[in-house]
Amino acid sequence: MASANSSLRVSDLDFNSIRNNLKAYLNNQSEFTDYNFEGSGLSVLLDILAYNTYYNSFYLNMVANEAFLDTAQIRQNILSQAKLINYVPASPHAAEAMVNIRVTPSTSENQMVDYIVLDKYTRLLGADIEGKSYPFVTLNANTAHKSGNSFYFPNVWIQQGEVVTQQYLMSANNTTAKFEIPSANVDISTLTVTVQESASNNYTEEYQLSQDITEVTSNSRIYFIEENENLNYTLQFGDGVLGYRPKNGNIIISTYVDTQGTEANDVSRFNVIDPAGGLYTGNVRVTTVTSSRTGGDKESIERIKLRAPQFYTAQNRCVTVRDYETILMKDYQHIDAVSIWGGEENDPPVYGKVYISIKTKGFYTLTNLEKENIKNNLIKSKNVVTVTPVIVDPDYIFVTVRGKVYYNPSMTTKTANQLLDIIKQAVYKYANDDLNTYKATFKKAKLQNYIQTADASITGTDITIYLQSRQKVDRTQSKKYYYYFNTPIEKGTFTNKLFSYPQITVLDTSLTSRNVFYEEVPDSFTGVDMIEVINPGRNYASANVTITGDGTGATAKATVVNGKIVSIAVTNKGINYSRALAIIDGPGGVEATAKVVLQARNGTLRTYYYNDLGSKIIVNTSAGTIDYDTGEVVLNSIKPSAVISNDYYDLDILTINAVPGGEIIPPLRNRILTVDDNNIQSIQLEMVAEK
Repeated sequence: MASANSSLRVSDLDFNSIRNNLKAYLNNQSEFTDYNFEGSGLSVLLDILAYNTYYNSFYLNMVANEAFLDTAQIRQNILSQAKLINYVPASPHAAEAMVNIRVTPSTSENQMVDYIVLDKYTRLLGADIEGKSYPFVTLNANTAHKSGNSFYFPNVWIQQGEVVTQQYLMSANNTTAKFEIPSANVDISTLTVTVQESASNNYTEEYQLSQDITEVTSNSRIYFIEENENLNYTLQFGDGVLGYRPKNGNIIISTYVDTQGTEANDVSRFNVIDPAGGLYTGNVRVTTVTSSRTGGDKESIERIKLRAPQFYTAQNRCVTVRDYETILMKDYQHIDAVSIWGGEENDPPVYGKVYISIKTKGFYTLTNLEKENIKNNLIKSKNVVTVTPVIVDPDYIFVTVRGKVYYNPSMTTKTANQLLDIIKQAVYKYANDDLNTYKATFKKAKLQNYIQTADASITGTDITIYLQSRQKVDRTQSKKYYYYFNTPIEKGTFTNKLFSYPQITVLDTSLTSRNVFYEEVPDSFTGVDMIEVINPGRNYASANVTITGDGTGATAKATVVNGKIVSIAVTNKGINYSRALAIIDGPGGVEATAKVVLQARNGTLRTYYYNDLGSKIIVNTSAGTIDYDTGEVVLNSIKPSAVISNDYYDLDILTINAVPGGEIIPPLRNRILTVDDNNIQSIQLEMVAEK
C-alpha cells in the first residue's frame, strides 16, 4: 500500500531529478522497504525509465518550440510559420557593378558595322584583389553607335552570377501547379517566367510575380514564389480562381541568375567573355566605374523571426515610420539599417515629405539610379499618395583608435603582434556590437573595456579617439567642402590635433604645385571679443580692468564719466580663453561689474608641406575654418589638380580627422558611427611591455 508521500513531482524534468523522484516513489512502496536500489539490477531500470522520461519531455518541448515563430530553430518550421502570415523570406541578392565598355574592332574584324548591341546576359568574368574569379552578366541590352573607330557603352550595369534556364511541362498529374527551382542560390529579383503554348507552338506569354492578392483575378497571368522544405524555391501558379492556371501541355520556362551573394562583393576587375555585339573579341576594354556591391545572402532565420511579424503588421503599405523600415529591410538584403523621419521633424521642417536614410552593407552611398528605383518600384505604390519619399545619404563618421596598450609579458605566451591582432578583433567586435547603426552611441570607456578584456595579460590602455569624415574631391571645379561631425570637437594640442589625409596638389603664391596637408592654426581661437558693462558702479575717479581666466594676454581699458564706468574697450584679445572674468577696481569706486564675451569657439585651418630640408612651409594661412562647438569644418574654395593616391582610400577621397570633445557621442538621425575594418589606419596602437 503506498504511503501518503508516494506522489511523483512531475514538474522536475532534469534527468537526476526524474531518477530521484522515481527512486523516492519506489522507496515509499511497502514492497521495497529497505531495498538497496543502487546495489541491484533495478538501478539500470531506473536509469532507463529516467532517460525515457527525459527524452520524451525534451522532444515535447522541442515540438512546442517549433510550433511558434519566436522559438523555432529549424528553418523549415520557421518557413511554415512565416507562410501563415504571407511572409516570403528574401532570396540571395546578386552583387552589382557598373562598368564602361569600349569595343575597337581590329583590322581583321568587320569594319562596316555602324552600331552593335551588347545583349542582355552578355557574360563577363570578374576577379577580386586575391585573384578569385566570379561570373557576371549584363542586366539589360545596350546599344552603341560607332564613333571614330570604336563603339562605347557607358555605365553598363552588370550582375554577379550565371544565367540558368529551366523548363517544366504542365501536366494533368500536377494538381498543385508547383515547380521546384533546383537551386538555393537563385536571386528571385532576376527571375523571369514565361509560358510557351506547346512543344509545337512557340507562342509565349510572360507571367508576373504576384504583388497584391486583392488585385488577382481568375485570368491574371501571375505566379507565386516560396521557399520549400528542401530550402529551394518553388514556383506556384494560380488555380483558376486566384490567378490563371496554365493549360496541360504548356511549357513553363524560368530564367534566373544563380549567384554567390555577399562573397562576390568588392570585385573590381572585369573582362568580357562573349563576343561583343556577337562580332568582336579582339580589343574589348572594360573600365570599372563602381566595384561590385549589394550582394546579399539568403535571409537568415534570425532576421525572418524579426521581420515577419513586422511585415504582417505593415500589411504591405507604408504609413508609419516602422512600415517604411519593414518594407525596405525585407526587399533589399544589402541594407543593414534604415533611419526614417517625417518632414515635420526635419531641420528646417518640410511638410509632405518623408526622409529615408539607408545604410548598406559596405561604406558606400546609393547611386541616383538606385534611389529612384527604390522610390518608384518599392515605395511609390505603397505609401500615402500625398507624401513624397526623399532618400538622403547616410553620414558615415569613422572611428579611428590611436595610442598605447600596456601588457604584462609574464602573463602570456603570445607575442606583441599576436596580442595586437587580438586587440584589433576586439575593436571590430565593439563596432559590430555597439556601432554600425543609426541609433548607436559611442562610449570610449566601453571600447577600452573591450580592449582590456581581450587578453588576461593586458593591464591598461592610453588611447586617443579620432573621428574621420570622408569626401570625394572634384578636380574639375573650384568649390568649398563642408565636413560635418555634428558633435563638439577638441581644439588641437601639439600631439592631438585636426589633420587631413592624403595630400592634395595646389598652387602656392608663386604658382608652383605643392602637395599639402591641412592642419589647425595654433592659438587661432578663444580670445576676448568684448566686455559688456553690467553695472556702471559709482564714485570712480579712474578704473583698472584685470582679465583673469585660463588664457593669457587679454587686456582692456575702462572709460569713466561722472564716476561711472560707461564702457570697457578690449586692447588685446589674448589667446586660449575658454572662460574669463573682468575684475574692476579704482580709488573710491564701488559696485561696478562687467561680463566678458569670448570669441566664438572657431579655429582656422592652414595648408603646409615639408621642403627637402624637412622644414614646414606654410602655403595658405587661411585655408578653412573650424567650429569646435558644432563640429563643422569648412575648406575654403579649392580646385586641386590631384589627390595623392594611396593604399588606404578610394581615388580622390580626402579625409578630415579630429578628436571628439567628449568620451560619449550620442546618436544622430542619419549618422553612422563605425570602424572601417578594411583600412589598416583605423587602429594604430603601440604595444608596451611592462617591466
